Amino acid sequence: MKPINLFSLFAFTAIVMLIACKNAPKQPTVIPASETTLPTPPPSPKPEVYIYMVSVDKLNLRDQSNKNGKVITQFPLGDYVEGIGEVSANKEEATLRGIPYNEPYFKVTSTTPDQITGWAYSAGLEIVYAGPRTTIPDLGKLSSFARFLKTLDVKKIDSGNKAWTYVAQNLASAQGTLSDATFIILEKFLFRMETEGSFYELTDKIKWMEPDYEAITNETFDMNKYPATKILAENGFKLAQGEGMVFPVVDLSKLGAAFATKVTPPMKNYVEQSILEQKDMILDDDGIVIPLEQVADRAAWWEKFNLANPYFVLSEETQNAQHSLLFFLICGANNTPVFQGENELVSEDFKKAWAYVQQKYAETELGRSVKEMSDLVTTSGGKRTQKVNALMEKYLAVDGGR
Repeated sequence: MKPINLFSLFAFTAIVMLIACKNAPKQPTVIPASETTLPTPPPSPKPEVYIYMVSVDKLNLRDQSNKNGKVITQFPLGDYVEGIGEVSANKEEATLRGIPYNEPYFKVTSTTPDQITGWAYSAGLEIVYAGPRTTIPDLGKLSSFARFLKTLDVKKIDSGNKAWTYVAQNLASAQGTLSDATFIILEKFLFRMETEGSFYELTDKIKWMEPDYEAITNETFDMNKYPATKILAENGFKLAQGEGMVFPVVDLSKLGAAFATKVTPPMKNYVEQSILEQKDMILDDDGIVIPLEQVADRAAWWEKFNLANPYFVLSEETQNAQHSLLFFLICGANNTPVFQGENELVSEDFKKAWAYVQQKYAETELGRSVKEMSDLVTTSGGKRTQKVNALMEKYLAVDGGR
């Protein structure tokens, strides 16, 4: 599992890591009932081929799916390989670019004429396509883009503008799966800048005023107000805040404006929902800061999306989003506990949210899971018991293992 970045996501979760408001209470963006579910087209067929971009330099291709396997060759950063979805049963720990992973191996084949096949550590690969061979994006154009990005330093702020400019000059006409792949690569590059750069130093130097905090919270802050924020905006970033700090994050709205009309329909839905959720972050100071009913609507939306698009190119992220939202509804958060006070009675907010889910989403995985929790709590007199703890620990184990 790779770091989740669009909710950002993406410990999991990008949902957990992004921040909401500072002082003033924020009016949530309510998802209309008509938008909590999507029309369900027939599920897409299993992909014929998966295309991955190599995201670390000198990625080993081994003859076995473990560190003891013989190294057949090494892939440079930005290469593309393909597979048919074969994943090793085992996982191994490794640290890539300073980030620890515990992930399986993928069986892949080089896209060069020699077509060498072996096992590559999955955390060193970024999926950019999953589908039939007839709609594989232009790997020549994607390879040129990847080679260009290799020349940029993710720790320099102007690299963002250079990446955006390359896309405008060379991939502006991309449509469909090529646009999907371009979006993924650009967003991943910007997210690397966000996580590996030290651009918070730009915002740390600004003496923020109370109206600034309010504008950031309400998504009305003028990024041209300060020289530093203008530079951030020019390079694809916006402002977020939490716990008294202001810091830059990837501007999904800018990405959406550039790609939403060019990508495939599932990617368009994914981008638009991600933008909505970035505007109303679920957590602040480890507490849930949007209505629990809205958390439920989001969980239902992602469940519907995943049922309709089981092989979506970013399905790992969308599955994580669905299950993490369900986790919050079952287990709460550190500063939004399900059970209150010394008497360990279930809070009224969660009781109301569980009733809302069972009324609106009874026939879904979300509804069935919430009913199991609600019924168990009801039979225990509304109190936290060992059986309730065991059920919560089950969801914690599932969510923590993603």
